[in-house]
Amino acid sequence: MEGLILALFILFLISLNVVFFILLKKEKLNLMVSGIIMMVLAPVIGFFSGALFLHFYDWSSGGTGEGAGYGGAFLGLITLANGLLILVIGTIRWFLHFVKKAS
Repeated sequence: MEGLILALFILFLISLNVVFFILLKKEKLNLMVSGIIMMVLAPVIGFFSGALFLHFYDWSSGGTGEGAGYGGAFLGLITLANGLLILVIGTIRWFLHFVKKAS
C-alpha cells in the first residue's frame, strides 16, 4: 500500500507542476505565485500522507508507527523544496525581465 501512496504522491506532484507551467505559458499564473502555493500545500500533503501511512501501518509487527510520520514529513519536505525551487526560478525570471526592461 505504501507503494501506491508514493506513486499517487509523485503523480500529484508532477501533475501540479505541469499545470503550473501550462498556466505560466498562458500567462495566467506567475511562477512566484505557483511556488508560494506549492509551499503552502507542503504541510497539508505531509500531514495527509503521514496519516495515510499510519492508517495502513501493520500494527501486528509490534512497531510504534513512527516511520509513517517520518515518511509523511519527508514527502512534505520534498513538496516544500519543489515549491521553493519554483519560487526561486520565478524570482530569477522576474529579475531578468526587470533588468532587460530597464536597459
